[in-house]
Amino acid sequence: MQRCRKPVLAWGLHMFSDSTHDIDVVAWLATFGILLCLVAAREFGYWMHRRKIRGGSPEAEDGFTLTSVLGLLALLVSFTFSMSLSRYDSRRELVVAEANAIGTTALRVQLLDANARSELEPLMRAYVAERIVYGKASTEQEQDASYARASRLQNRFWQAMSRGIEPIRTTPLSALVVSATNDMFDLAASRKAARAAHIPTRVLVVLLIYSVFVAFLVGYEKGHARWASTMLFVLLLIAAALILDIDQPVRGAVQVSQQSMLDAQAAMGP
Repeated sequence: MQRCRKPVLAWGLHMFSDSTHDIDVVAWLATFGILLCLVAAREFGYWMHRRKIRGGSPEAEDGFTLTSVLGLLALLVSFTFSMSLSRYDSRRELVVAEANAIGTTALRVQLLDANARSELEPLMRAYVAERIVYGKASTEQEQDASYARASRLQNRFWQAMSRGIEPIRTTPLSALVVSATNDMFDLAASRKAARAAHIPTRVLVVLLIYSVFVAFLVGYEKGHARWASTMLFVLLLIAAALILDIDQPVRGAVQVSQQSMLDAQAAMGP
């Protein structure tokens, strides 16, 4: 059984599983566990504050420090969200670029003779259909299997193209077909790399640690406002869930549209 690295809806926890149901359960448990950690850190901060007061060392609330650390936390969250969103944009742009490359290759194949077209066009249709399956894969296993099938189709297409351009190998048309095919294959590899890129685990771990310290300071300064601080922690976790969901190109709810690939497939005809 293969074991794949999957980010879950929690601050930087990466679990291993082959079941979507297991991933969902782990995500909910991790999120609830982190909420409990934040609440516990707040209560510990509040206990420390009360202990200091009972020891005869009253101290005025330092609103400036609390505001500063909360502002820095917001900055770190926004920075992480920007990282996640930039990766999403890259994946979206690569889908459009690959669809354009496929369309260009299909048009240039039509310039070849009838024998070459009859061999290449069915392979093009099969390849586009497989790339759409790749983009819609709901598990890493489905994604990897689809990419392997597409790679085999690439080899078959390249061999058929080599035979088809043999009579015109020294002409500009041959170079045009080859360059378009190379672009189409290169973009498939680029999409694979983009889908494998995630927010660095160290960034998420640092955010988790910083959030726990923030919760401690909130408890120390505003421990009596339990309801408000709990809502703050819940909103923080919702933001984290959104960040990590966008960062999951396979299992996330926010998915890149495959409409441009579908349009390229439709343009080829039945």
